[in-house]
Amino acid sequence: MTISEYLSRFAHASTINIAGPFNQKSPLDEPAIFVDGGSAARLSDEGIAIGDGDSSERRMDVLLERDKGYSDLSFALESIPPAHTRVHLLGFLGGCRDHEYFNLGCAHRFLENRRSPSSIWFDDLICGYSPGKWTFARSGTFSIAAIRDTWLTLGGDCAYPLRTRTRLGVLSSLGLSNIGTGTVLLENEGPVFVFFEDRD
Repeated sequence: MTISEYLSRFAHASTINIAGPFNQKSPLDEPAIFVDGGSAARLSDEGIAIGDGDSSERRMDVLLERDKGYSDLSFALESIPPAHTRVHLLGFLGGCRDHEYFNLGCAHRFLENRRSPSSIWFDDLICGYSPGKWTFARSGTFSIAAIRDTWLTLGGDCAYPLRTRTRLGVLSSLGLSNIGTGTVLLENEGPVFVFFEDRD
């Protein structure tokens, strides 16, 4: 079974859960994709497992080559059809810091290539947004970062709005340590990531 074949059973589901090596949640709501080491928490009849097997001894439903120029997560994200517009990544933060950074890169490419407004969550701590108009509720600190130069406006209930169209450079400190006090309004022309210091 391929990822596309599996996901075709959930054509009306907007959210996909993808489990990584540090996922502690079980069971997961389907559709669910278990990426390599993330399959450790998989129930026998739950979701679909994909990967090259370098961090799991479990059988993969979709076995990838180990000698390849892309990550298992990248493969999973590129296999998601346009109808699924919300991805929740569970267990992709922690461990090797370089893996975290490259996972953000995978998420950026996913968001950059979406035709419909899409979001991708890393646990409940980081949310990536494709180009579009967004709102999110926040009571506390948050930061907005881009991996590629983009333009945005920021308004609503936040301490440091950007009410006119403003250029946000790569990892610019312009988006660092804002404070939300309710509903925040975001309009971005390229993918951005919102980092939440802690859960509300």
